[in-house]
Amino acid sequence: MVPEGNTSNRDAIQTTGAAVDLGVEHLKLTYGEIFNFSHTYLMDPGRPEVALLLDDVLNFAAKFAYQNSGTDGLAFLSSCTIEQNKILSFTQAHRILLGCSVGSVPVSPTVSNDHCFGLSIFPGSVAMKFIYALLTTNGWFNIAGLADLHTINGESLSRGYRTRFQERFNGLDPSLKYIRYSDIIYNSSQGYPAVEKALQTLRETSRVVFLFGSGKSFLMILRTAERLGMINGEYVFFMLTFSRFGVSLDNWDDTWWKVTDATADLPIPVRGYVSRATIVISFRNPYSDGLDKPIRDLRSRIIATARRNYNMTYPRSEVPTLVYAAYEMYQVYGMLLNQTYALTGRIMNGLELAKLLRRQTFHLPTGIASFSRSGERSVDMLGEILNPRTGNYVTSFLYDAASERLSNTSDIAAIWPGGAWPPPNEPLCGYMGNSCPSASKTEGNLKIAVGTSVGIGLMLIAIGIAVLVMR
Repeated sequence: MVPEGNTSNRDAIQTTGAAVDLGVEHLKLTYGEIFNFSHTYLMDPGRPEVALLLDDVLNFAAKFAYQNSGTDGLAFLSSCTIEQNKILSFTQAHRILLGCSVGSVPVSPTVSNDHCFGLSIFPGSVAMKFIYALLTTNGWFNIAGLADLHTINGESLSRGYRTRFQERFNGLDPSLKYIRYSDIIYNSSQGYPAVEKALQTLRETSRVVFLFGSGKSFLMILRTAERLGMINGEYVFFMLTFSRFGVSLDNWDDTWWKVTDATADLPIPVRGYVSRATIVISFRNPYSDGLDKPIRDLRSRIIATARRNYNMTYPRSEVPTLVYAAYEMYQVYGMLLNQTYALTGRIMNGLELAKLLRRQTFHLPTGIASFSRSGERSVDMLGEILNPRTGNYVTSFLYDAASERLSNTSDIAAIWPGGAWPPPNEPLCGYMGNSCPSASKTEGNLKIAVGTSVGIGLMLIAIGIAVLVMR
């Protein structure tokens, strides 16, 4: 049985449904003489508001497992959004294979995910290893996140990684030890005063900052930081995006990071604000630029199936790359199932299959899919810094997922503001916050000086007027 575990909403079925249908068709055509495949969606079409009933996914999964208890092999091939994460414990207890195509493999401090695998081109385990390597290599152990409560719920990437930081840093994950993470929240709907207040708090917290929210909130943060003199190289601001090269999610690649006029106050969210003191973190797209024949053929088949089966038309006929991953998930499942059956003469359970998949490489028509020891796709990652001479971002860090090695690919000190790289780990106000009073005192002295100057000026004007009157 190969069900799609997406119970989010009908739109999700429309977006990936064509790839799922083609994936099941591939299984039946390629391996139908050996296995008898059947497929169902774990979604009640009569309840379009399933997204509001997150606990229903567990009920749907349990019902499916009960109704098919006599089947040799069950698998949940899912998009793995936050809803599907709720079946991690259930699938682990019943040794049911859980595959993920969009989101990362679920992670839990109490439940093993050895029965899971992921084809997502945005693998969370790789991203966290890259970020951890970046932090430790540069001596950054005290970091902060600026989270915009007004927009973060609508930004899946920011929301997901903020949650990962909260759940895995501060000693909660032994593999990410020594990192102290602080969460600073603000509400961009309250305007620039709220943003400035958050940045003032940042002075007492950390110089290494991850931005969580929308492009509009990034714009507000970085614009205000520049006004406050925080873009001089003593702070580093991280922005996370999806793919910056090749065919990207909904064609959102380079358009996310085009130069935004510093004087513009755009009413719509923009995905980035070019700033000298930022590092853009992104995934290197595993696909080509879309010109290769296998990609073109698959895209055409997905577009045709989406129109025919789901009345779905992709904007500009561009298929999001996450849909390719959904199709590949069925290819990998079929290859793994056939390989293990040929060796053992039986259909292995989900735990056995997922463990054998780790560290394997599959040659697919769309490209190569290699899996890490965590069961997720190995995707290289990039860190880009603005070159002030050209006004363009240049790749400065490269993380090789297979070897888990981080390397510098440019002379960072030459392009970093002030030329001092890396920025210090210690907050501006010190680790204990006892350096702030001097800054406050300086600011207070400035105010007193300005007030005194104004007072003297007014007194001189008054004396001048008095002299004129006496004359």
